[in-house]
Amino acid sequence: MIVLKYTEDGAIARLGLNNPPLHILTNQVRQALFDAVARIEANPDVRVVIIESVNGRAFSVGSDIKEFPVDQLGGVAKIRFEQYLLDRIERLPAVTIAKLDGPALGGGAELMLACDFRIASSRTKIGFPEILLGALPAAGGMKRLLRDLGPQRAKELVLLGEPIDASRAYDIGLINKVVDPDTLEGEVIALASRLALLPASAIRQAKRVLGAGNGTDNIDTLEAEAFGALFESSDLPEGLSAFLQKRSPDFNQK
Repeated sequence: MIVLKYTEDGAIARLGLNNPPLHILTNQVRQALFDAVARIEANPDVRVVIIESVNGRAFSVGSDIKEFPVDQLGGVAKIRFEQYLLDRIERLPAVTIAKLDGPALGGGAELMLACDFRIASSRTKIGFPEILLGALPAAGGMKRLLRDLGPQRAKELVLLGEPIDASRAYDIGLINKVVDPDTLEGEVIALASRLALLPASAIRQAKRVLGAGNGTDNIDTLEAEAFGALFESSDLPEGLSAFLQKRSPDFNQK
């Protein structure tokens, strides 16, 4: 069985988790994600990536408990690989969108956190239940919750291990938008299409600063370097000319 469906339509790539019904993140699924990320990194024409589930009843309920390591060495190796995978997803030059429909739990929620945008249907639930198993969301989940929500909200989600519904997730800033299940596909495609038309050079630099600048002391330097790099692209003069000429810009998209 193909556990990850990869498709491209112009500038938009879609990664569909295909391990129904709950899309458990087995080692095979994670390796397929790793290979897909490498494919996207090598293709500058891909400017937006949608991460979703294919059919089933969930976005993903996380790791396969049957594949859990039996000792400390194996546990650390497992987490280090998962951290590396999610860091690579987060650092993709393309914009990533998590399309959430149904439960996103444990490793599934951590995968969501690595995405730039998170659009959820109203039947989505998000949670980090690892603590209830004596484990932790250590594949980048805790550091991203701290970054996105602050320590108090992060502690609430991690220490209690209770899932929250989409409305609550939106209220605390964990996701960008909640929509009706019937309109989820249209909302995600509309966002992806809009992002695909924006200047790729500026998107790349913005992601680099927003990612690397969090919690660092040299944010001013990062911003200045990113702005300076835009002068090496044709997108900046094109955007300025289009504004002055009152027309739509035709960005290079490279």
